[in-house]
Amino acid sequence: MRVLFVEGKDLPPLLALARELPHPYWLLEGEGVFLLQVLGASAEAEARAREVLGVRVWAFRLRDGVVYRGCGRKSATSP
Repeated sequence: MRVLFVEGKDLPPLLALARELPHPYWLLEGEGVFLLQVLGASAEAEARAREVLGVRVWAFRLRDGVVYRGCGRKSATSP
């Protein structure tokens, strides 16, 4: 699976991009910067991200990962 990362300082263009793409995404907020993570991103999604002004784009191929392992304790949000 390909994972696309798009970093930018302006939220509206990143939200617009995320909502245009047919892929699941996460939008993270840091100190003065946003990071859009797009899961299962196509080459077309990467090309579209590179058209957004003022962002940096990286694409990676997922090698290993765990979606949810939990912490061993039950909580209100545990499945």
